[in-house]
Amino acid sequence: MSHRLIHRLGIHRLGVHRLLVHRFSGARLGRFVIAGAGGFVVQILAVALLLHLELHYLVATVMAVEAAIIVNFFVHEHWTFRDRGGAAAATMLERLIRYHVLVSLTSVLGSILLSAYFVEATGLHPVAANVASIVVLSAINFIGADRLVFRAGMVVAATLGVAGGAYAGGDVILQPKTAREFARYAATVEARRAQELASNAPFLDIERKAPADLAHAIAALKRGEVVVSKAAVRDGSSSEFALDGGLINHWRGTVFVPKVKLDHLLKVLQDPQSNQHKQEDVVSSRVVPRGPDTQKLYLRIKRTKLVTVVYDTEYDVEYKRLAADRALSNSVSTKIVEIENAGTSRERALPEGNDNGYMWRLNSYWRYKQYEDGVLVEVESLSLSRDLPAIIGPLIRPIVTSTASESITRTLAAVRGRFRARADS
Repeated sequence: MSHRLIHRLGIHRLGVHRLLVHRFSGARLGRFVIAGAGGFVVQILAVALLLHLELHYLVATVMAVEAAIIVNFFVHEHWTFRDRGGAAAATMLERLIRYHVLVSLTSVLGSILLSAYFVEATGLHPVAANVASIVVLSAINFIGADRLVFRAGMVVAATLGVAGGAYAGGDVILQPKTAREFARYAATVEARRAQELASNAPFLDIERKAPADLAHAIAALKRGEVVVSKAAVRDGSSSEFALDGGLINHWRGTVFVPKVKLDHLLKVLQDPQSNQHKQEDVVSSRVVPRGPDTQKLYLRIKRTKLVTVVYDTEYDVEYKRLAADRALSNSVSTKIVEIENAGTSRERALPEGNDNGYMWRLNSYWRYKQYEDGVLVEVESLSLSRDLPAIIGPLIRPIVTSTASESITRTLAAVRGRFRARADS
């Protein structure tokens, strides 16, 4: 593609051409294009055959597309990327799922977004816009397959890395300005929480609800549910906060632990977790006491969303008893290191703040209140990750949002399960 055409279409803003020119083998790209052409032939032949069998044209189209995706995958597996030894990074099924998700995102949603961009921003005719979209999306499919499907990674990372353009390789660097802005955001949240205590405001967030809503929430909590809601610095307008170079996810969750006294709950929480009752995504943990109510917490955690990402993390944790029926604790991350190829002979720690950018900071602010025969446990969580590029952000945002929400749910469910297990034993 000529430089003049690249600038005419605005493709230079996407950064795709730079990645193709500077980072990938021409022979591999050629094999990828040939495989794609073969998939196109398979799709057309499959449609013709299925229509001949008198299937509805939409059903025939879906089945033909699926056939083309599967054929393309196996051609890439055994020819385009045969030298990758992908089985060490993931099973064939995992790679097939990643490839399917990647192609689905680009072929359907990507086509809509890019076609609209080329028509509205560059004035291309819709047919020409579709052709340009196919060129760009083919490049994105190749980059995603090269860097993710047949290499450890995930679809989210592919779209982030491609659309970002400015990122070299899959790594992203946490900029000092981004870290400072997160620190200011966290300080504002901490100041608000301190003000709530000083002004005798409701201790738990759910206690701010109207009586009918509060009754409904308490009933759900007593059934063992975890109540999760979006949060913000001072109001509930958004669970996300975009800053320069990063994205803050801010959530709040509550769970009810029945048949336990606050004293016992706090004592157990300050002890290292046993392997029998540890949180689902905690691989290992270690606690180093520093004082009566302070400790250093070390966790190896594993997060899964299409792919598994492992971190070695460290936190400063402080507990404070406020009254006979209430207490709080704060857990502030001091180190988060992404581990590549965890659990294998090739395991290595990526440089802190120079990794895939899925999680750079994680602060958790807890409150505990004796309620009837149990304890209400509430956590307000702040996490910092890489930002979402404007072009592809709408496609990825639901995944990022659900991951943050699911993490709080798992954490609080683990707390409740831990004490229920003790009560039942």
